Amino acid sequence: MAEPDLTSLPDQNDEQTRIVSRAPRTALAPQSILGNNYVILELLARGGMGEVYLAKHVELGTEHAIKVILPRLAKDPKIVDAFREEARKLGRVHNDAIVRYEGFFRDEHDLRYLVMEFVRGQSLEQVLRRKRLEPDEVLRLRDRLALGLAAAHEKDIVHRDVSPENIILPGGEVDRAKLIDFGIAKATDTSEATLVGGKYSYMSPEQVGLFGGRVDLRSDIYSLGLVLASAAIGFGKKLDMGSSPIGIVAAREQIPDLSGVPAALRSGIAAMLEPRPEDRPPSMRALLDSQSPQTAIASLPKAGGKSTSPKRGHALAFAIGAIFVVSLAIAAGIFHWRTVPPSVEELRAQLAAATEGYECGVLNSEIGTDRSARVSGHLPTQSDIDGLRRKLDAIRGVEMLDFGVGLMIRPYCQVIALLTPLLEQPGRPAPSLGLAVPGEAHIRDRLMLEVRAPGFDGYLYVDYFDSEGNVGHLFPNDRDLFNLRPARNVFVLGRPPMNRCWVFDGGTGRQLITLVAATKPLFPGRLPEAEDARGYIARLSDAIGKLPSNTAAAAVLFFELHEATASSSQAAGCPSG
Repeated sequence: MAEPDLTSLPDQNDEQTRIVSRAPRTALAPQSILGNNYVILELLARGGMGEVYLAKHVELGTEHAIKVILPRLAKDPKIVDAFREEARKLGRVHNDAIVRYEGFFRDEHDLRYLVMEFVRGQSLEQVLRRKRLEPDEVLRLRDRLALGLAAAHEKDIVHRDVSPENIILPGGEVDRAKLIDFGIAKATDTSEATLVGGKYSYMSPEQVGLFGGRVDLRSDIYSLGLVLASAAIGFGKKLDMGSSPIGIVAAREQIPDLSGVPAALRSGIAAMLEPRPEDRPPSMRALLDSQSPQTAIASLPKAGGKSTSPKRGHALAFAIGAIFVVSLAIAAGIFHWRTVPPSVEELRAQLAAATEGYECGVLNSEIGTDRSARVSGHLPTQSDIDGLRRKLDAIRGVEMLDFGVGLMIRPYCQVIALLTPLLEQPGRPAPSLGLAVPGEAHIRDRLMLEVRAPGFDGYLYVDYFDSEGNVGHLFPNDRDLFNLRPARNVFVLGRPPMNRCWVFDGGTGRQLITLVAATKPLFPGRLPEAEDARGYIARLSDAIGKLPSNTAAAAVLFFELHEATASSSQAAGCPSG
């Protein structure tokens, strides 16, 4: 959990800006005690409402997930009441597919926190990055989650945030799937984006304002339908539900294109994705009653199963007989296995097939005349890297493999994939980024960034991405405008005559800063100081795609941030005016 959380927020007591999360952090250290009962083990997640920690009960030794509410929200009676209501209602839901809520508490420092069951396992979103679910698994997942949601709906609780990220698969088993992170309190936080937030792909039409905008249990039915479609498609892909405010709304005015979903599942999912709530099944139990799980699963084709069809029985008997005859022929020497090694062209095709289909990854492969192979690039998870290595090791005929694939997590890999075409622009000097202070960067050091953009007397955008999905916009900012003069084609952010100042804070490890230079503005107005990286990357991609060719360029800077030292005092001297 040592990856950084880097975005810039103004400090009320100092003009310098710390690079921290987009909201004040509770920053509970490992081994600290919360409420005299829970030992904090590690940070699990951070979001706009608070932070989720893995903790252990001091007396019982049991593990729990604890959501600590951000201090600024804990002082809002409306938010506190919403969390209290969430804990009260969900505490009465007893279903194995729903995370168990154990209480809402306040400690001696006025921190408010929810205590929940800790569910160990990967999220459905993580699983779907590398595979898809078979149709019978999709139906079993539907039945499991629908029964859990039915139990919640019967207590007047709507999840509001059904998505692959909020579904945990203990042991990777769909039959043990569990829903987490109910959005009851989130709906009360008006500071959170609703339309172009991180999970808009799974929002119902009502949640984007269509058909009266009233969110009820049928919204969960719609979102579950989108989740099931993603599960059936797999490999990180999902239905196209729009990437701009207009596109998001338009995609929900009709049943989406389900041609990528197996035919046996389409009609059931289509019924869940009816745009008008009244056209969907009226409840989760009605959804299940419309086609019993046993009938649905039995209707799917089974690989290797016995058939009562006489024709299929004859075909199976023929196949067994053929295998027996071929076996005898091999024993008699009539047939022999091919021992000729595959050609270089065949190996090249096998390498290409093995390196295809990885989302958020960049892979390059080549094969020499001596059948030595080289594969380089990056993938977003270690399991992706290990799986690729196994596929490459299984290729017959490669004499030597040079494997140089590294790890580049999200959102870094998404940013690099977007900006790679802009890193080298023919006929134009490339922009560059670099730390202005030589040597290692440490927590509490001041960020001073040397920016060069020769040939771009126009607009620059400098962004700081963290590994947890946030982005801080360093330039332009509220004190440094983004219409550049030729004299500023070389300048240092964080040092006069620039007016803004930042200080490193958060976790150590790999950091990413990007620069995009363009001859015209990419966005119509000023960007916020910080926001969710996924929404910003989508908007940045759209803006870059609308530019004429050779009118934009980019630079990227990776560097390591180290622990603070006794001499980490470069934060002093930030400009005050």
